[in-house]
Amino acid sequence: MKFSVTLPFFAVLFLAATFFYFQWTYNKFKFIDFKEYVFYGKDYIFSPLEDKYIVAFYNSKSSNIFDITKKIPNESNLKILAIDFYQNINNDTKDNIIPLSAGMDTLLSLSNNFRVTNLPVYFLIEKKSSFKFIQISKIIKF
Repeated sequence: MKFSVTLPFFAVLFLAATFFYFQWTYNKFKFIDFKEYVFYGKDYIFSPLEDKYIVAFYNSKSSNIFDITKKIPNESNLKILAIDFYQNINNDTKDNIIPLSAGMDTLLSLSNNFRVTNLPVYFLIEKKSSFKFIQISKIIKF
């Protein structure tokens, strides 16, 4: 059995195409389903009412959300879902900032899904159905 000289070339090309395809599909769509993930405010369970939000992940032990949100460009005056990894739910809603927390399993699942490795970060989400939102911007560290 005789192999062509081009066989290694096509094998490497196939492997590279497969790798890039799976990287592309893994990074293509990232969703937050508010039926699946439960977020808590000070005295309520959050339910989305707007079509777009800015999601900010932060740690209230090391930073203040009101100082952090001043650094987020928000020309459209979108509501900011400030998700606290320290799980402090004693903050009141102020202006367009909605402080939220969640159970540890939800926080770990979200940080894994969105590949959050540093805090604080933010990104935009947009409504796709009544409780399902899709990420529409890059995750930006500030």
